Amino acid sequence: MLMKNIILFSPLKEKFKINKVTVRKNLLMIFFCMLLFGGIVFGAVSSGNADKELLGRLDFIFNTNYDIRCTNGFLSAFVASFASAVIFLLIIFLLGLSLWGGIFTVLVPLFKGYGYGLAVGFLYSSYGLKGIFYNLFIILPGAFICSLVIASAAQEALKNSLKLTSCFVKSTVRDDPHIQMKRYMLSMLWYLGLCAVASLIDMLCSLCFSWLFQF
Repeated sequence: MLMKNIILFSPLKEKFKINKVTVRKNLLMIFFCMLLFGGIVFGAVSSGNADKELLGRLDFIFNTNYDIRCTNGFLSAFVASFASAVIFLLIIFLLGLSLWGGIFTVLVPLFKGYGYGLAVGFLYSSYGLKGIFYNLFIILPGAFICSLVIASAAQEALKNSLKLTSCFVKSTVRDDPHIQMKRYMLSMLWYLGLCAVASLIDMLCSLCFSWLFQF
């Protein structure tokens, strides 16, 4: 009985307990993650109609090219991965500075997820288990972190856009616009740093596992 009480009321369980309050506080982030996941599913389903030419056109955006990752040098893999993430982050940043741009931030994680799902579905349909393992060992680690960063940045941009809109509503209590913009800039710089970390992981995964795959 004593052991049961210790397990039920352990600090570790309380720390990781998910309740309604936690879900409510992170509802917006959950929404953006669901958009991301929905994009992955849609991309994977659509991959049956995709070919190498289509992926080649979208490669710079989604960074799934085997040659860049595994044969053109690992610095090239880092630069390509980071450039891909920066494109999404720059779009999100600019949308967050617009009064109406926040509405379109929901499309960014959806499009990001679609590209990843398209690549994974194509790898599986073309190379079977070999393509799945290539995804798990080389693409997924960096893409997972980058996708979460993109979803979180989109959430931040939407909030900032809504705050800009509220400036046109008469209110006695309102954040200083300069402080608000400073926080937004710093948060985007933080996300940029996280994208660099994701790209570094991408490069390291290519360095460690690329020799296992020959397509």
